[in-house]
Amino acid sequence: MTANSSRRLSSPRRRDSAVPGADGRPTQLPNEIEDVFPLVRPTWDYDTVAGRERLRLYRQVLLAGLKGAGHRPTNLAKVRAIVQGKDETPAGFLERLIEGYRMYTPFDPLAEDRQPDVIMSFIGQSASDIRNKLQRLEGLQGYTLQDLVKEAEKVFNKRETLEEREERIRKEQEEREDKRDKRRNKELTRILATVVQGSGQSKSGQSRDLGDKRGPRVERDQCAYCKEKGHWVKDCPRKGQTQGPKKKPIPVLSLEDED
Repeated sequence: MTANSSRRLSSPRRRDSAVPGADGRPTQLPNEIEDVFPLVRPTWDYDTVAGRERLRLYRQVLLAGLKGAGHRPTNLAKVRAIVQGKDETPAGFLERLIEGYRMYTPFDPLAEDRQPDVIMSFIGQSASDIRNKLQRLEGLQGYTLQDLVKEAEKVFNKRETLEEREERIRKEQEEREDKRDKRRNKELTRILATVVQGSGQSKSGQSRDLGDKRGPRVERDQCAYCKEKGHWVKDCPRKGQTQGPKKKPIPVLSLEDED
């Protein structure tokens, strides 16, 4: 026994919790504790029944004290650091979690009063997809640890393989590109329609302007300037009055003159 273990075993709290009283339950009476588990070498006669009974109780208390002294101090931070691996099954993760409780705490993780603690650790430290599923379960308080492992296995078994995930990502990328191309084509069509419509309106306006500038139509032997018949605008005598010396009009031949 090491010095540290001896001090822990000999502490009053350790002995008080391990020494049975007259009714068989742990006692806190100093005289009974000292009688069953003395801190100095006893002078019992082991050849008598009373001596052997004292030795049996002493061994019982000693073993209980050794178990208590050998427990590791509680370190829940180490337990919280145990998280489910990427490809670890829920059952495998639970096994590691229970082992962590045994290693870093003095608690028995399989004890009924410790089940809520283990359940909360199992849910909170599972992989994100499993954790989200378990947290959304209705009536979660009524689920046992075994029930939660079954639910976690359902999520784990529905996970995509690497090939399935790559195929899904590829299809999603193609769908995004198709939608983007459709939006671009729709926008281009709208722009082209606007340009064509504007061009048509501009040509229509120009045609109307040209039509207005042409003025009224004249007959074949009618002057466009004075509107009289028998000569054209270049030979119009009225037009020459404002532009200089009058030119002799050139008669326009007609069928009536020949007759």
